[in-house]
Amino acid sequence: MKKFPIIILLGTLLFSCKEEKPLSPMLADANPPGQVSNVDIKPEPGGATISYVLPKSQNLSYIVAEIKTPDGRLRTYKSSFYTNQLRVEGLGDESEYEVRIYSVNGAEVRSEPVVKKFTPTEPPYLKVFKSLNMFGTFGGVGVTYLNPDNQSLQAILIGPDSLGRIAQLNAATLDQEEGNATFRGLKDEETVFGMYLEDRWGNRSDTLFASITPLFEKTLDKSKFRTYKMPNDPILVIEWNVAVAFAFDGKWSSVWASPYDGNGNNWQNVSTNTKGLDPTWITFDMGAQSKLSRFRINHYYRYSNRGMKKYEIWGSNNPTPDGSWDSWTKLVDYEQKKPSGLPDEVFNDADATAWLLGDQKDFPLDAPAVRYIRVRCLENWMGTGDLSFSEITLFGQPM
Repeated sequence: MKKFPIIILLGTLLFSCKEEKPLSPMLADANPPGQVSNVDIKPEPGGATISYVLPKSQNLSYIVAEIKTPDGRLRTYKSSFYTNQLRVEGLGDESEYEVRIYSVNGAEVRSEPVVKKFTPTEPPYLKVFKSLNMFGTFGGVGVTYLNPDNQSLQAILIGPDSLGRIAQLNAATLDQEEGNATFRGLKDEETVFGMYLEDRWGNRSDTLFASITPLFEKTLDKSKFRTYKMPNDPILVIEWNVAVAFAFDGKWSSVWASPYDGNGNNWQNVSTNTKGLDPTWITFDMGAQSKLSRFRINHYYRYSNRGMKKYEIWGSNNPTPDGSWDSWTKLVDYEQKKPSGLPDEVFNDADATAWLLGDQKDFPLDAPAVRYIRVRCLENWMGTGDLSFSEITLFGQPM
């Protein structure tokens, strides 16, 4: 009888039963690399750029800088040996900071630190806080701001809750160089509101307080809206599910995956059919004059075809019978953007979220009250002037 297979099997079992050793650094190197030299620190808003000459040590893995903040937290910043600088961010004030710079090898053994001091310039969140301007707007509180460092900051609105206790009411992201934000859902009564800013490192500003009365706002009653056909209005697509009245019938898709097959009540839409480069528009009557606060447009096409990419909303109280634009005032313009920037019919979750929310924008506070509306498409996603959308919702104050 041959015994080789049994011997091989026993050897395999014995090998597999060996005790596993704990993981350890691949290089058991107790020798620290040399220190960086010629350190130069350029202060920046809330931080600095630190440049240096790398040591010539063959076992150098990376550089690490450590800074202890006034509240005792240790901030760590790393940079590989492929570059000769690292960036410090997220410091909350203009105090003098001590930075300790270490060279580190593959076994995580550090060199002696190179110790330097520097003072960052004013952090972005404090710059933006100084520029805040709070005011009452339709349905809530508006704020304008300047953000020269283009940092993404959270603006937190506080005020009395339903029990009269001070609480967080809303929040918004401020990430434009010069922008505004609106906090809605507030009663139209004088209230003391507060606002503070917080950056992604947890730094928090003081609180700006203001006594503000939000303006009354409601969703305008679409049952009063009517088609108002003007002589020069462009022709529409001739299909059973296309009409100006379908732009305010209360139906639009809430289903991203299959928006055109009826699952989202999105059969009915308005679409022009000139097949040209010139702008097209539709006209309708809201039934009463209103001071408009904002709009929402939900689309039929998903960033494609006749879906509006660049468009305007115009208003009038007494349109000239020939349909000319002399009696119309441009109220607002809008450019739809695909968040992902992906081409054609390629989408991601951000595209779906934005499309389902619809295009939304405030009308300027100084825009006149109007009764008649024109939606004018300058360019669709095909590059022509035809328009298509599923629903327009208007908010404001009926006069």
